[in-house]
Amino acid sequence: MRHVERDAARVLICRTVGGVGHPYRMPEPPDHLRVPRLFASARIHLNRALEQRRECIRLWDEIRHHGRFAAWPEKSSEDTVEIWCAYLPTALQSRTIDEAAGALLAEVKSAMDAAVLAAAIANVGLGTLVIDKHSMPLCFDASEFDDLPYEGWLMGLRPDQVNVVRDVQPFAKDRYLGVHMRQFALALRRSQSGGRLISVWAGRADPRPNLPEGYTLTAVTLDEPGTLEGPKRLATLKVSPRLPEVMFTGNPNVYFDPILNVAPWPVDSDDNLDRRMDALLTIVRTFIEILEDSLNTDESIRKLEALDAFMPSEPTEVWVPVRFDDPGQEQESRQAIQDSDRGQAIYSTDDGLLTYLALRDGRIVGREIPDAEALPPGEEYGTQVESATRAVAGRWGLPDFVLRPKVVPKGSGRREIGDGTIVSGFRGIALQVKARSSATPDTPERARSWLLKNAGVGLRQARGTIRSTFRAGDVTLDNLRGRPVRLDGKRVEWVPVVVLDHPNPPREVVPPKDADGPSVVMLRRDWEFLWNQLRSASAVVDYIHRVSGEDDPAELGSETNRYFDLANKDLHVLPSRLPDWMDDSGADSVNVPLLPTDPTSASDELGFRVFQRILEDIAGTDFTGDETNRVQILTHIDRVAVATRAELGRLLLRRLITCGNAPPGTLRVEHRLLYVDQGELHLSFTCMGTLTGYYQEMFRSWLLHRRQRFLAKSNALGPMWPWSVGVLLTPRPSTNGRLWDTTMIATNGPPEFDDAEYRRLDAIYASAAPDGNVEDFQAE
Repeated sequence: MRHVERDAARVLICRTVGGVGHPYRMPEPPDHLRVPRLFASARIHLNRALEQRRECIRLWDEIRHHGRFAAWPEKSSEDTVEIWCAYLPTALQSRTIDEAAGALLAEVKSAMDAAVLAAAIANVGLGTLVIDKHSMPLCFDASEFDDLPYEGWLMGLRPDQVNVVRDVQPFAKDRYLGVHMRQFALALRRSQSGGRLISVWAGRADPRPNLPEGYTLTAVTLDEPGTLEGPKRLATLKVSPRLPEVMFTGNPNVYFDPILNVAPWPVDSDDNLDRRMDALLTIVRTFIEILEDSLNTDESIRKLEALDAFMPSEPTEVWVPVRFDDPGQEQESRQAIQDSDRGQAIYSTDDGLLTYLALRDGRIVGREIPDAEALPPGEEYGTQVESATRAVAGRWGLPDFVLRPKVVPKGSGRREIGDGTIVSGFRGIALQVKARSSATPDTPERARSWLLKNAGVGLRQARGTIRSTFRAGDVTLDNLRGRPVRLDGKRVEWVPVVVLDHPNPPREVVPPKDADGPSVVMLRRDWEFLWNQLRSASAVVDYIHRVSGEDDPAELGSETNRYFDLANKDLHVLPSRLPDWMDDSGADSVNVPLLPTDPTSASDELGFRVFQRILEDIAGTDFTGDETNRVQILTHIDRVAVATRAELGRLLLRRLITCGNAPPGTLRVEHRLLYVDQGELHLSFTCMGTLTGYYQEMFRSWLLHRRQRFLAKSNALGPMWPWSVGVLLTPRPSTNGRLWDTTMIATNGPPEFDDAEYRRLDAIYASAAPDGNVEDFQAE
């Protein structure tokens, strides 16, 4: 994810690391550049490199056969002699082997260049491709490589293909790749500058002198291995009592190997030119094969099709038929359902089991509300309950929105910031959790007293946190992913929430109305019900704020009852009127209840998972910027109505399949635009057949163009501009389990284009689909 500042507007681009469409016809490449033949050029250069490797070996054998090495002693004092050596090829031999090695390096570079260009041509054709910026870069620093796309490099490659190129760079973390690619890049640079390319490596010597009788070797100092660019000393020998009159003979016992005359230098006696060339050619061969294999997206599309077929868009039945042993009890339940304003009755047992009953096709069906999750033995019970209360919010609502407590200094002491904090946009929950272990048995009266007392204590503590911490200024807390998130607590509307956990809570316990303002107190079972039902931090936070100001506090244990009452009202409420500009935009008004009666995933489990996967993709992407920005963008996407998420996810899955199956030479793009919160937020979900730098830039310009239309129609005025967020999905042809890439672009900046550029883009997007029906719009 890269953070770019432009005209005081924030623009975030995040790439991992998953309407009626309009096809863009890519120019047909010449016959010799069609996909089956694209990589032929790369393999031709690789074969030529192999030929040059054989030539290098032949020339070295010739030099070695003619004995172009020498070793000799040189006296340095009365009792000391130095052993020297040299590599002495003729000028012709040196020039010839340098030329062969230079040709090998050039063919290797050409093979990699051809592979990169072939992949780009296969992706986008030749029409928009800047050919001279689709060769193999050789970067010694990661930041240098990562800046290349901003200079127009590799724009015809997909993200996974760019990563393949990135992995085979001189700065590669993998030691094998890093060593060989670093030496290749340095050697290529040396060859192009005319420097001597092939040298000889002299290893560590083990001299064995033949000393005359009466003389002894008293000390040996060995020099480090090194190149034979000129004469090189191998060792220094000290002889007692002094050097003989006639210089002695012996064996320097050293190995000589040809090497490329640049670092990294050999590490052992087997690390020579032959092994390095073999490694380099293996890397290039694998590089070509991976890029060629990356063009096959059929497997990913088949997996997407299989998902759609094997998990059809069918609702999960959460209301199951109820069997009664007593006919009188069945009749009593049926009558209670019919007498209920919302067509439901509640069945509750003494052990706390809660079941909602309703009529479906004349039969009584029930939905059981499970008790709070059991906790494993281990930690202190209260600590476990606090962790579980935060964990359920992170599991269903995204860990990014749930912030951990933090101990901070206060005067001479220390204070903990709540038991958890949940923030969605400008609304927040200050959470306190109170737990009573089953190890402490209670009578109903003692239980009632404990619940009421701890409800009051928890509310006072939560309000203290809001007053002394959140409204005092900025505070930074870690979310459940362990990432720091900065809160401007003064801009957030806070509601204190107390979650009570008791092993056997009595009925008809109603906390008194909080005189200090809106608040909510509930049991842990009801807290878990809300998150499992809505599965969205924004939806749960909105619900808490909605009910927090009610005049009559809810009985503990009855939060589900209050929820279903409100859900029933939402079913019958008249839709709010859309702003006039939205009617003119052609948007279809989506009238869904704010609170669904069934869990949000029940209408289509797979569709809902697809939508949640998009959020996880954005949340899981490597990001070096301010984590607060990422959370803000996730909040905007999380504003999509929970009742529409499953349908949207299924739609995007099927559009991915459609776009991925577009005919060769055609880029298919399909958009779903949403206006959320009466047009305060502009969202777009786009599917595209493939993703390259060019197409990402095309998506960016399309989004900014549609944003500018949105700003103009809604009469938006700065300096506080509404947000636009675009999510792009493209099939991912990889084997790491991911089936698509997710790209996100978001901005709250002013209009991007001047009038002339805006009209030019208008014409481009209008001509992409002659019938003009290139996108579909919805307003939530």
